[in-house]
Amino acid sequence: MKELNKWVDVRKKQVKEATSLDITIVKSEELNSYITLKEVHEVLRPHLIPVNGRWITKLDKNYTVLEYSPLDKLYNVRVHINDKLEILEYYFDIVLDHEIREIEGEKIPFYNDLYLDVILYQASATNSAPFILLDDRDELKDALKKGIIDEEEYNLAFSIANPLMTEILEGKNKFINRGLKDYFKYRKNIIESLK
Repeated sequence: MKELNKWVDVRKKQVKEATSLDITIVKSEELNSYITLKEVHEVLRPHLIPVNGRWITKLDKNYTVLEYSPLDKLYNVRVHINDKLEILEYYFDIVLDHEIREIEGEKIPFYNDLYLDVILYQASATNSAPFILLDDRDELKDALKKGIIDEEEYNLAFSIANPLMTEILEGKNKFINRGLKDYFKYRKNIIESLK
């Protein structure tokens, strides 16, 4: 196996358009996962993506990105929530491993991104039924061709993604099944009001 060095700091993923946000990071023993809640207050510009033949807003003012970094799974999952409290998508990054780094006294989840992604778009994003997508296969194949990853890592990505998609389609993914539970549990304004 090659030494992949594509580490991602969860605090910075999917919020580059944000000019003002609150970030809450907690460890959930129940889920054996770190949970990162990124509550966006202001953006430079909305982040739009094409979904099902139309442009949808993936990040804007008063949107939230809820992220799970499970310590016992080889994926990281982001839940994109709009300002109407609708889940737009569940975005699974397939990862080689997780690492918790201490930065300025705070434990921060990082993951070593293995290129391949599984996305479950929700009806609020598709304007129809939910659908699942295996994304960035070309990026994974390019990484193999360029020698960034080896065949073992290439195959590992699919060996994680394929059963994950089956689990999602069967309604058995514990992070998806939580819905907005952790959003309500860890929102900054709720935490502040409890002090």
